[in-house]
Amino acid sequence: MKKLLLAALLAGAPSSVFAAGKYDGVWSVQGTTDVGDCAKTFSGEIEVRDNDIVSSTAEGARIVGAIDATNAVWARLTGGKGVARASGKAGGAAASGAWSSGSAYCGGRWTARRKR
Repeated sequence: MKKLLLAALLAGAPSSVFAAGKYDGVWSVQGTTDVGDCAKTFSGEIEVRDNDIVSSTAEGARIVGAIDATNAVWARLTGGKGVARASGKAGGAAASGAWSSGSAYCGGRWTARRKR
């Protein structure tokens, strides 16, 4: 579940809605669990290309997500039988929001900073 939570980062709308590249780059993600029995903290990286979240360092997990024209962030991470969702807001080189996993019965907060 920690790997699933690691990549549960950004969360918005289809990439065609906004200007390509505004949030492109590698982002460092940190999160905490506020509710449930998941890992209390987690961290990792994601890559954003054309404002779509295209990869994460969560081993064995698949991530889809984007940042839309209103700077809303959304992501969905699946791995094994687990699913985590994240949503929030981005601005400049920072983003933050909330995440939850109905399959693991936990949730919390995340923050991210663009590295490059």
